[in-house]
Amino acid sequence: MKRNKTQLNQNDTGLFEDLDGAKKLDQPPAVPLHTPPVSRPLTQLVAPDQKQLIEIIPAELVALHALDLPVRSARQRLAALPFALEETAGCPIEQTHFALCGRTPEARHLAATLDADDFARRISATPDRALVAEQMLIAPGQPNEAGQHSWRAFREWDRTLVRVSDGTGFAARSDMLVTLWHRAKMPEVESFGASLPEGMRWVDRSQDGLTPVADLAVFDLRQGVHQPSRGLLRPLKLLAASIAFAAIGHLAIAAADARAQSAIADDLKSQASASLAARLPNASVEADPSLTLRQLTALNQPRHGSAFLPLMDRVSQALLAQEGTVQFRQLAWADDILRLTVEAPGLDSLQQAEASLKAAGLRVSSGSATADAGAARAELTVRP
Repeated sequence: MKRNKTQLNQNDTGLFEDLDGAKKLDQPPAVPLHTPPVSRPLTQLVAPDQKQLIEIIPAELVALHALDLPVRSARQRLAALPFALEETAGCPIEQTHFALCGRTPEARHLAATLDADDFARRISATPDRALVAEQMLIAPGQPNEAGQHSWRAFREWDRTLVRVSDGTGFAARSDMLVTLWHRAKMPEVESFGASLPEGMRWVDRSQDGLTPVADLAVFDLRQGVHQPSRGLLRPLKLLAASIAFAAIGHLAIAAADARAQSAIADDLKSQASASLAARLPNASVEADPSLTLRQLTALNQPRHGSAFLPLMDRVSQALLAQEGTVQFRQLAWADDILRLTVEAPGLDSLQQAEASLKAAGLRVSSGSATADAGAARAELTVRP
């Protein structure tokens, strides 16, 4: 497969330093080329049952990054990746495809970047296969006791694939490996392939062999709008359902009765929802009954004069009761509706603030939320 460019993770491996600075490296020793391959090539690390389902992308085309993302949901994390990696991706955002590859051993997020055009061509050529970065064929090791990251290396011919213990990884020509190793401050190295170049310290694990990753498909780079449909599973599910229905045919009458009872329950649930919506439009019959009762009680309380001060007092008491700091940035009052812009140290604190207001029997709806270094803001609409 042709390699048209090299991408190495510059954030976490520490491989790149300014050669014009104070730290200079001696010329690495010459490395003999055309080293005979080991008996087990790296491609054999793909389990037989996955070879027809997975397309491996060479490590030279994929850069891995270990980073922290403050958002919780996978969709929000994927949307935040282009902005979090804008300065380290190495190419314009509009020309880059971003994907999440799980967690690192240090519980950070592992992200992959690759050229968007190359990614689109691969999807078009292999629409039914998962696209997996080659680095994922090697499971990461563990840092040493001092916290320095270690390498796991697999050399085949004049090319070496390296997986760093922080989850990142890269591929390089073997004659450049000594230089990269020195720039990474000479980490501990486990070698599972052919002998590594002279000038490096490494432990030979070639007799142990690498253990194939159980399910490489979980690292599929096709995410977001590129995520494939799982329609191939439907025929298997229908077949299993047909067998199950044939086995329990004698329970058909009981099943019909259960469906009838379920229909009655759904009808009662719809009636209850309609009745509740007339009084509390934002309430749900599936919510905590005690919370709904407090909301109805608060709704039936008589009003004396302006409702602003009582409502503001309830909002303040609810926010003071929670842990963490919540500050008001903007406040607007119109038509018995209080609109707040609140600021907290993080999105978790904003979510806790919204929950505290609802627990106080207030009707709360949230608007847009933003997060930057050390602060998160959200717009809340509060009604008595």
